[in-house]
Amino acid sequence: MSKLSYNKIYFVLFLILILFLNLELISSDAQTEMFINKISTVGGMGYDIEIYDNYAYITSNGGVEIINIQDPYNPEKITTLELSNGAFGVFIKDDLAFIAAGSSGLVIADISDPTDPTILGQSSGHGISRRVYATDDYAFIACCEDGLKIFNISNLANPIEVGEYLHTGRIDDVILIDNIAILANPFLGLEVVNVTLTSSPQRIRTFTSASGATGLSTSDNLLFVGCYSSNVWVLNITIPDNPNMLGVHTDTDEGEAQGVVGNSTHVYVADNFGVEFLDISNLPQITEVAEYRQGIGAAHDVDFKDNFVLIAGGSSTTCLQIFEIATEQKSRALGIYVGLPIAIVVASVSSWIIFRSKRKKA
Repeated sequence: MSKLSYNKIYFVLFLILILFLNLELISSDAQTEMFINKISTVGGMGYDIEIYDNYAYITSNGGVEIINIQDPYNPEKITTLELSNGAFGVFIKDDLAFIAAGSSGLVIADISDPTDPTILGQSSGHGISRRVYATDDYAFIACCEDGLKIFNISNLANPIEVGEYLHTGRIDDVILIDNIAILANPFLGLEVVNVTLTSSPQRIRTFTSASGATGLSTSDNLLFVGCYSSNVWVLNITIPDNPNMLGVHTDTDEGEAQGVVGNSTHVYVADNFGVEFLDISNLPQITEVAEYRQGIGAAHDVDFKDNFVLIAGGSSTTCLQIFEIATEQKSRALGIYVGLPIAIVVASVSSWIIFRSKRKKA
């Protein structure tokens, strides 16, 4: 065999090697992207949302809307727990709904049968109830300008106010960890209050840097704080009376975070532009993975179940919007190669990949 023939063989083998290496790059360099896809909507009005079993409980101007979300693609409104002054916040525990019912104060309802909720008790005349958190014996109400109100709920039919925490500014949300109340105060920041003695709560400290704090939620030892100042805070609450900052995310869109919820790896944020999906698996780094901004308006609160994210509100005619978190695999373009037979094969492979990618998007 001539030297020229060997050179041709070597050249062809070299081109095949290049093709092989680039085909390997399809799988090794492909990146998984996350997408938020809107899948369904329920009309009405929505402020706060709690998911309990297969139902979403959403506060509205009419009371509490109860929506069956067993099939997220086809949510069905079941009924409305009607309240004359509407409702702003809802907390669910052991088949009981504790409702922050605006000027109607605290309302307690039995929701063991979601199709037929029953009001058990009520206590009014305590300011404007915005959010509520309940333990076995007490309900804690964030009453906006009227501070934190504490109710004994041992008799569900007759909740009795037993204590209050007065302050400067406003309280938008409250959660309890052991005997520590954490308050979202848009004017002062994040307040940490000892409520061991319910008749005389004592402030422990204030995180003034959490300016605009308005929405709170917890997951295991993590506290999530949504702020009007476009920030989302993640804190360690292993020691509840001394939360430790783990990371802060600032929205480049300058969205005003209102509702926030998450787990050990991800946080979902409802703001005045829509919904965001944040990765917190590498704290203190917090990375925006995906967002949905198309025609939502101001989302008031957010919750999630499995890979579905639900927001309350979004417009004056929207009660609930449901989104699916989805992944899609995308491939690198292979580029241009020398050698007609190899180029044809590469072009064919590239066309097939692009065609498959377009079919997935359809």
